[in-house]
Amino acid sequence: MTDEQRRKLIENKKDKPEKTSGTASGNAGTNYVLRAGRKGINDAKENVNETGTPIVTKKTKRKGFRPVLAIFLILLIGAGILLYSYLTNKVYKSAAGTIGNTAGNLYNGGLFCENGGRIYFSNPNDDYTLYSMNLQFGDYKKLYDDYARYINVDENYVFYVRQNNMKKKADKNPFVLYSTGVFRVRKNGSNLQMISKKPSGSLLLYDNKLYYQIAEDSKLSLHRIDIDKENDQEILNDDTQVVSVFDGRLYYAGKLSEKNIHYLNSNGNQNIAVETEAYLPIAMEEGIFYISPQNGYNIYLADYEDNERKNIVKHLCSWYNITSDGRYLFYNCDEKDDSAIYMLDRERNEEVKILDGNFKWLNIAGGYCFFFDFYSERCYAYDYAAGKLNAFDPPVK
Repeated sequence: MTDEQRRKLIENKKDKPEKTSGTASGNAGTNYVLRAGRKGINDAKENVNETGTPIVTKKTKRKGFRPVLAIFLILLIGAGILLYSYLTNKVYKSAAGTIGNTAGNLYNGGLFCENGGRIYFSNPNDDYTLYSMNLQFGDYKKLYDDYARYINVDENYVFYVRQNNMKKKADKNPFVLYSTGVFRVRKNGSNLQMISKKPSGSLLLYDNKLYYQIAEDSKLSLHRIDIDKENDQEILNDDTQVVSVFDGRLYYAGKLSEKNIHYLNSNGNQNIAVETEAYLPIAMEEGIFYISPQNGYNIYLADYEDNERKNIVKHLCSWYNITSDGRYLFYNCDEKDDSAIYMLDRERNEEVKILDGNFKWLNIAGGYCFFFDFYSERCYAYDYAAGKLNAFDPPVK
């Protein structure tokens, strides 16, 4: 090869691009893919055992645990809501034969009722709304902002007639849709339930049933309904209060037809107990107390067996009440020359004048007789064991 040929060969090599860099880059890329592929294969091999079963690592455990936990929490919350709803709406019955208040109290508006070491009452200083207090006149609690009448209490609930149309102050609560009716509330004031929305008169709780007057079509009648709102039915078509219970019978004074003392059996059958015109009969173990319109509105006691009648109070009486043991009899005397409230101690046969004036709504609870001035409605509390009289002035909550 001549020198000229060698020179051209060298120049030709300089003019052609080198392929080494591209080849190296391609080799590097190819090597990276191969390495990545080998790593994936190796990782896959590491995540399975010799039999080909996937191996669960801590990381995969955490990823699988999260949706399971979420589902569990959702189910737990749902179960809690269902349980709360069940417990809230479940109606608890009291012991068989439980009576919600005394007949004497219910004839006097049912403004006070003693149960379980507390007195449930309509607060005269707070538009007769529903309160409770202990027997020492302390620990006052406002249960509900309703004008409450005919209060009945059992182991679990307070039953009462709402009469918000009687309030001096208009009810500004937008959630109160009905101004009257029969209601049930827990003893702490929670979970108010409407039993009946119809305008109601007297109310008696007896044996887990409510006996209540309703005003419908310009007349009053007596209905009976279970405390869980089931089995509502009319059982007496008479304009009378049925609030007295003794030995499984409900006693009342007929008003529309036979003006005798009657009783109702549990099946609703009516019978005559005493053939006499009567007012406000209270059936107790020793007999039936009542006011006799035929005998100057004196208070009488009639025997169950032969209906023998005994004159207990020889005064014209408009209101009266008697303690559960029958010892103390309270009455308001309305005679022309003697208007006062009296107490008769039947054990000692002593008559005590408590206070001069005209009074109404005589309620007995916690060892006291509560009564109201007929005109001003000022409330008094008379401790009949100690013979002490005080004004009843509860706070407003």
